[in-house]
Amino acid sequence: MQSPREIGEREVQIARVLRPLGRGPMRREQAERAGQLLGVHWTTVYRLRARFLADPRTSALVPDAGGRRGEPWRLAPPVEAIVSSVVDQWVPRQRELAHPVLDALNEVRRRCTEHGLVAPSRNTVARRLRSHRGQELQHLASLPGAAIAPGSFGADWPLEIVQIDHPQADVLIVDRFTRKVIGRPWLSVAIDLATRTVPAFFIGMERPGAGTVALLVSRIVQPRRPGWLTWGCRSTGRWPACRSGCTWTTRLSSAAAPFAWA
Repeated sequence: MQSPREIGEREVQIARVLRPLGRGPMRREQAERAGQLLGVHWTTVYRLRARFLADPRTSALVPDAGGRRGEPWRLAPPVEAIVSSVVDQWVPRQRELAHPVLDALNEVRRRCTEHGLVAPSRNTVARRLRSHRGQELQHLASLPGAAIAPGSFGADWPLEIVQIDHPQADVLIVDRFTRKVIGRPWLSVAIDLATRTVPAFFIGMERPGAGTVALLVSRIVQPRRPGWLTWGCRSTGRWPACRSGCTWTTRLSSAAAPFAWA
């Protein structure tokens, strides 16, 4: 038994606009005004009014679902096999299709002609393509990391990704004797994306280059304590990016061997 069609707010709104028009002839100005109120073209108002006059009830304005009840897009088994083959296999192998629906329809028609079958309509092929794309999107949404927005950039552990930037400081260095301006220093900073710490930095007057990056990388991979002694630091504290009693094993690239730092 077919379930009764439910009346929504849209149908109630259409009925409220059409009832004041009565049963007499409707001018185009009235149809255009009604179309503005309903957000549709004025020709659609004539079609809605004809349906409403044939059955002056709000339920008559509920759109008919159409198609076969419970068996949408049913095709003969040979035609079904051809459509499924084209949609699931042929279309994904095509790198660029100017008109995917039209190209898929032409391929279905060609295969049906070869087997002496009646090809389905364009709407059927278009619905199959939309259904296939919807299933593909659902599959992609279920993959790990699908919730990460495109363009997001992050790291899960320390030193997985280290960004290096070279801003020029807004200060002027002058000669200690002549007091003439020498220039503005460059600050090269390596920032660990996971911990937001600065594992290495360098200040120099020359424009940064490959040598500066190599120096920062070497300072990143070396243990902290020898560096503190070289810089004259008397403290024997721990590097804040590493927890007490823990050693991070990190790889800077696929070609670099793992190393430990404390």
